[in-house]
Amino acid sequence: MLSPHVVELEVQEPYKLRLRFDDGTTGVVDMSDSAALGGVFAAWADPDFWHSAHIVADSGAVAWGDGTEVDACPLSLYLDATGQTFDELSFETSSALEY
Repeated sequence: MLSPHVVELEVQEPYKLRLRFDDGTTGVVDMSDSAALGGVFAAWADPDFWHSAHIVADSGAVAWGDGTEVDACPLSLYLDATGQTFDELSFETSSALEY
């Protein structure tokens, strides 16, 4: 698999996202641990800001507000949604992650 992209998003309360990825995988991601860290995630305490979550078209990430304040990596979301570790993923091409 290439790095997954979020293609559908349903914002839930509190701090949960129901996601569907481009490979058809679905799952609920609980962002409570990140919210508890504060910092940039403190903005999620505002229900309007939390509900501003949207998919970034070119990356498949999830972002809030104007997209420059807080975003979540689609691969990290995929791992959380599936309960997999990075090592358990099977990529179609190893060059997708080579630097």
